[in-house]
Amino acid sequence: MIPTRVVADEREKASGVPDELARLNVRVYFSKLPVADYVLNPEIAVERKSIRDLVSSVYDSRLFYQAAKISAAYSKPYLLVEGDSKEVESLAKNLKSFYGAIANVTLAYGLRVLYTANQRETALAIAELLNHARAKPLARMPSEIPPKAKSVPQQQLYLVSSLPGVGRKLAERLLSRYGSPRRVLGLTSGEIAQVQGIGWKRAEKIKNVLDTKYARYQEKSPQSRLESE
Repeated sequence: MIPTRVVADEREKASGVPDELARLNVRVYFSKLPVADYVLNPEIAVERKSIRDLVSSVYDSRLFYQAAKISAAYSKPYLLVEGDSKEVESLAKNLKSFYGAIANVTLAYGLRVLYTANQRETALAIAELLNHARAKPLARMPSEIPPKAKSVPQQQLYLVSSLPGVGRKLAERLLSRYGSPRRVLGLTSGEIAQVQGIGWKRAEKIKNVLDTKYARYQEKSPQSRLESE
């Protein structure tokens, strides 16, 4: 198995995190990074801070400067906070102003925040970010209504929401307007498109799924899926 790779700032050598990453089969390369402590790929970078360093960086404004730089350089910047969060109470001069500053900097610069207890957890978090770096959102959200053991209205919603690009809200609109799933499934593209939020493009996709003759579905083998990717 080819190890995953990460570039770490030279100042991280003594932190213990690179050693923990190596135990997780992550190859670490060191460099003088102008931004961030760990760079995972051209999009993802991590700024690692201990609780003590985080508090001090709020009061000397380093955190704002670092957040501005990392968010300008990477589209998915992370702030990883390592240590016992209970320490904040004894270190921060004013808890309200401290958390106000954290809220401000994370929202203003789009920082994703991760919390870990120690170096081992930090390495695990970075390793999993590497493993899931290509993760994508679902093409459409699965319906939250299970088809079994539910009331008739819920089953009707589940049925209509399974149409391409529909979901629960549009299913409710379709059923409220046309009355029943049977009526909805028999609609023309024009009738479907009249429902707010659907439009012609989505209506055509729905009609295509409903009207296309079924051809037996065959699951691809794992090998064939890999070859096609």
